[in-house]
Formats: sequence, C-alpha cells, structure tokens
Amino acid sequence: MHGQSAFTLTEVLMGAAVMSVVFVTIFSIMTVGLFISGESRENLRATQIMLDKMEGIRLYSPTQLTNTSFLLQSFTNWFSETNNIGLPNVEGYGVMYTGSITIAPVTFSTSYSSNMHQVTVNVGWVSGGQGNLAHTRSMSTFYANQGLYNYVWTNNY
Repeated sequence: MHGQSAFTLTEVLMGAAVMSVVFVTIFSIMTVGLFISGESRENLRATQIMLDKMEGIRLYSPTQLTNTSFLLQSFTNWFSETNNIGLPNVEGYGVMYTGSITIAPVTFSTSYSSNMHQVTVNVGWVSGGQGNLAHTRSMSTFYANQGLYNYVWTNNY
C-alpha cells in the first residue's frame, strides 16, 4: 500500500477560518439588505401618507381649507391601517406615523397671492417602532382659491 495523503490540522483550521469569514460576510450583507429594504418601505409609506393628504386638500373649498374644525391639522397613520381608515381614531399595526398640516399665506407678492395658500404636510416616524432612528419628511404645495375645487364641485370652467 502506498501512503495516503490527507490535510494537515493547519490546513483544516485555515479552511474553516476562511469559510467562517465568508459566512459572516454573507449574513451581514443579508442583514443590511433587509434593513435597507425596511427603511425604503417606511419611507415610501410616509410619501404615500403625505400625498394622500395633499390630494385630499386639493378638493377642499377655500373656507374648508382654513377651518381648523374641518381640516384636522394633526393626524396619525399606521404602516398598515386596519380600522377607521381616514378618520382621526385610525387603528393599525407596524410603524406609527404622526403628522401635521400647516396652512400659511404664500411668501411671494403678486396680484393673485391673496387668493393662494401654502400647504405643508410633515410626517414623522420611528423606524421599526424602535426608539433609535427617528425620521421626518415634508411636502409642500400651493393652493389656489380658483383651483381644482372650483373646477370639480361648481362646474365653473
């Protein structure tokens, strides 16, 4: 019989060390990827909430826009809403989004600036419901008294 060749203990330990580094790297990349994916979903949901508020405001009359009992200036939404969707006492699960709507005069001066308002929607949330990553987003637009509301509801076009 010829002598059998085998790996030495040093070679086996080096192979195990290399494989350990490879596996740790792969799992670290997967963890970071899932974290970034979750952050992207939360950011997208915040954008959806802001856009929903903006689109609704476009259909308000000028008196409704400035009436604080009609247009609630603070709101709460959830990542996944389940009950009372669109109402102040909405229920849901996942990340809780809190927001505010600010109606202000426009900052520029023109002949029609008295018929306009600047609308800003702010949304804030804490990632994954954990207290370490707070986020805020903001969206702003202009509202004209003779805008979409007048076109849709009064047929003055």
